[in-house]
Amino acid sequence: MARLIPAFTDERTPPGEKDVFRMLASGPDDWVAIHSLDLAPWNRGHRTEIDFVVIVPDTGILCIEVKSHRTILFEGDQWIPHDIRRSPFKQAADGRYSFYRNLIGLSSGYHRLPVVHCCIFPNAPFPLRPNLAVQPWELIDGLQFRSFRTAQEFCARLVSCMRSSIEADASLTPLAAPVRPADVARIVEFCAPVHKRRPGAREDIMQREKEAEHVLREQQRPVLRLAELNPRIVVDGAAGTGKTLIAMELAASLVRDGRRVALVCFNQLVGEWVRQRATDMSAALPNLVAGRAIRLMADMAGIAVPEQPSASFWDEDLPAQIEERLTDPDFTATASFDYLIVDEAQDLLARPRIWHCLTQFLAGGFRDGNFALFGDFSHQVLGDKSALDEHLAALLRDARPARWRLAENCRNYQVIGNTAVRLSGFAARTYSGYMRGGGTLSCYDIEFYRSPDEQAAYVRSWFAEFRAKGYRPGEIAILSFCAEPDSIAARLTAEGLPLQAAWKQGDGTAHSTIHAFKGLERKVILLTDLAPRQSEFHRHLFYTGMTRAVEEVRILCHEGAKEVLVKWLKEGDDE
Repeated sequence: MARLIPAFTDERTPPGEKDVFRMLASGPDDWVAIHSLDLAPWNRGHRTEIDFVVIVPDTGILCIEVKSHRTILFEGDQWIPHDIRRSPFKQAADGRYSFYRNLIGLSSGYHRLPVVHCCIFPNAPFPLRPNLAVQPWELIDGLQFRSFRTAQEFCARLVSCMRSSIEADASLTPLAAPVRPADVARIVEFCAPVHKRRPGAREDIMQREKEAEHVLREQQRPVLRLAELNPRIVVDGAAGTGKTLIAMELAASLVRDGRRVALVCFNQLVGEWVRQRATDMSAALPNLVAGRAIRLMADMAGIAVPEQPSASFWDEDLPAQIEERLTDPDFTATASFDYLIVDEAQDLLARPRIWHCLTQFLAGGFRDGNFALFGDFSHQVLGDKSALDEHLAALLRDARPARWRLAENCRNYQVIGNTAVRLSGFAARTYSGYMRGGGTLSCYDIEFYRSPDEQAAYVRSWFAEFRAKGYRPGEIAILSFCAEPDSIAARLTAEGLPLQAAWKQGDGTAHSTIHAFKGLERKVILLTDLAPRQSEFHRHLFYTGMTRAVEEVRILCHEGAKEVLVKWLKEGDDE
């Protein structure tokens, strides 16, 4: 994905520029596109703006003028519509020359760097006429723009335009070698003082959050409609497809319709998160009960939970006590729900006895009652997979629910999602696509450590880096491949780094095992303690851990596992 500066558009951005922005965002990883460069400070205060300055390291720099109008004409000596006061091609050329003059002022070494221009009219067809003296490589009109099936086709056309322009201009010569990353960074920094739109770090983060919320709403619509039309639904989707938040929205809409709804899951941390969300909305949604399924059933049945319950308590003792309690008709009459919503349903279906207890709280049971199950049934990582498959098949056969598949990832950037799938050894087509634009190779990184001290130094450095980028402590989580007492987070907490266990309330940086954090998300995820003890390691934890990240991921791996990690990454190249 190309690097866009800034990384978002806002409501003031013309629609045509938004279209071009989206195309550029999916461009090659080494491209950098600066949006809305105001050249007035360089041009004696005259109004001169370049809509996009695109640095293409192996070709040169392209200055783009965009016009969003649906109709653009040139008749006589007039442009139509009349708010186009100057020739867009003259604007683009003036911007290019002004930019180039100042660029060579930065360093005489840049005088051999080709700087060219073009216009893009994304919405308007514009056949070129001889009286304009404009070459075909100076324009991409609406007919061409709408013909591009992918961003890759669009970017290839831009490169073709650049090469044609360079070849036609005797003062320009093709690059002998690509522009070095250090020079790209220097040019970007050179442009910084004249960015027309320069958001602060925090504003940038919040704008990306707003865009992610918009993407999620698009993902929600068909599922909510499906639930309106069908009493029972099963929604299957990989990590990052928005299942938990869609389940929350469905629960709220059902409660507003007057139904008594239970929203439950198996995971402790997700259960606490949905319980807290339900508590926050309790005044508006009094008929919503939410939380971890086994804890919720225990509370409703009045069963005391030991201070430190064992696994056998949850798996055997509690179900037995609930089953006995359910023989009381008065209890079942008052404890039933009109609608049951289960998040991470694969974890409960893989535990038949707990699942059976839960269905007894649903009016009509799972055959005739109303329910919505959300789960990642294709990438089950907790519990008994054979039990899951058996009980899911029985449920589909007997309850005959409507089914929906969430195929597009709406949380992660493509570079993060693809890397997670590759390292986990899952099928390359786990996702049909990614709904969020943006994201570059810099969104994830892997470092190899030789000692606990070196790993601790990396975590401290990254923590400081992300705080400097504008991320708040509560937007960062440190997740370990090993048990918490043995994790680097436990050591750093003891040394005074402001971390807190993920189950504790507060706004601090959470630390947890990857397993325990399943179903939650943070803007930044640090994965730690990846060691070469293969008997203790499961590849699927990359998928579980990396897909928690909305913005950035960092991975810390012992150097003893470097060879196998490189092998796994290369496996994806052969597919």
